[in-house]
Amino acid sequence: MKFNNFPWGFVNFLFPIQSLLITSSLLLIPPTAIVLKPPAALALMADEIHEISTEFTVLIDGINPASGVIISRKKDTYYVLTAKHVVETQDEYAILTKDGERYEIDYQRIIKLPGVDLAVLEFRSNQNYQVATLAEYDYQSEFRHVFVSGWPESRLPLAERERLFSPGLLINRDYELAFIKDPVSNGYELFYNNITELGLSGGPVLDTQGRVIGIHGASEGTKIYDEESNSVTRVSIGFSYGIPINTFLELADKLNMGLNFQLENSPPPPLTEREAFSIEAYLKVPETADISSAAAWANHGNHLYRLEKFEEALVAFERSIKIRENFYPAWYGKGNVLSALGKYDAAIDAYKKTVKIKPDFYLAWRDQGALFAYLDRPYEALISFNQVIRYKPDDFAVWYLRGNILTTNFQEYEAAIAAYDKAIQLKPDFADAWMGKGEAFYRLGNYEKAREAAQEAVKLKPNDPEVLSFLNALEENSLPPHSVEWMPNQTEVERRNYPPRKQPNLLW
Repeated sequence: MKFNNFPWGFVNFLFPIQSLLITSSLLLIPPTAIVLKPPAALALMADEIHEISTEFTVLIDGINPASGVIISRKKDTYYVLTAKHVVETQDEYAILTKDGERYEIDYQRIIKLPGVDLAVLEFRSNQNYQVATLAEYDYQSEFRHVFVSGWPESRLPLAERERLFSPGLLINRDYELAFIKDPVSNGYELFYNNITELGLSGGPVLDTQGRVIGIHGASEGTKIYDEESNSVTRVSIGFSYGIPINTFLELADKLNMGLNFQLENSPPPPLTEREAFSIEAYLKVPETADISSAAAWANHGNHLYRLEKFEEALVAFERSIKIRENFYPAWYGKGNVLSALGKYDAAIDAYKKTVKIKPDFYLAWRDQGALFAYLDRPYEALISFNQVIRYKPDDFAVWYLRGNILTTNFQEYEAAIAAYDKAIQLKPDFADAWMGKGEAFYRLGNYEKAREAAQEAVKLKPNDPEVLSFLNALEENSLPPHSVEWMPNQTEVERRNYPPRKQPNLLW
């Protein structure tokens, strides 16, 4: 799985955002509730992680069967963490464990965590089931191999279903907004390119030591109505996302849930070449469900795109378009693939075709704008971003991007500040928007307002060298409005705003 020639970043979003993840486990759970295990010395082979996840990944039977993970045990009571939307509707639910045993759930005892898509279920058994080890560290400090475990939707009887074990890459925070298609709430802060399916909601996201770092929630997509079949089909258009386990740990502490966890807080070691190649066996693209379906081919193209099989993905999207000429998700997917292949003019044509078919499909406007910005075509980028705001006014990142263009390319500082303010209103912890606002005030010569914005940024990014450098320069009160002494060097600017054309080899 080689990503060294994958220009992911500029395809969709250009500017980084840092998620605020709490890293000190001792602040989250009382010491008596923690079983600190000595960190493993080596990463595990993919087969080992597969086997480990078999032990604690459970199937949740209900209206729409899904997945969960055993996270704690008290005597003969086990606790399962899953996505809240899995058990949102009151119904009869049951948990099926590795050995095929079925345990009914008392719906009244389900704990639905506030503000996030998480829930805790419990079942009683005298059997000895493995409890997952949780891991809390700075997951997004770099690209990492991760695995999703769960039970995909199937027409087979529950006892005959096969668990899916899907590898992929966790998105580095500096590229996070380059990957996500739709800024989401409910605690979703992990984004990864693992191929996931319906039914995996609530399943664990694991690191290379088999420890749970998150709960899978969904795969980005859109619903399409098919007039011929009078049915609604879901089409994948982006990546997968989940909730970090430390979000759960923080809430468990606040709610005094009193659960015991096996918890580690050390990051996994780098993979050896042998460990990395063990992942290859699991990198499989599902067969096209229906070769006569435009949606099925578009989904197939998205799966191939995630695995960097761009030429094959392009064929799949074109097959989808041949079946249904105005199937806009296929045109949009084709645009993303062409961007990844460096065929920028063709990609822009595909994006334009997408919005011609569906003018309010703001994702195509946004990705087209990002590509224009990358190609140093700011007027066209700004027009595209204005269309995003028209159809998706709560997209905080586009307000931020708009502010950057107004500052850098047009010197419209007052308008830029208004754009940054809108981004901050939508996402108050968006440190980069505070920085952008501070820079705009700085260029206007309003050092006091610039300092206030920088101080807010440093609260959110206390160790960020760029933020600290800017704040220090402002504190000196001696720099003219257009001094570049406080600014990062040009290489750093390019790294922040325009990810390099060549990604590092992430295989090992």
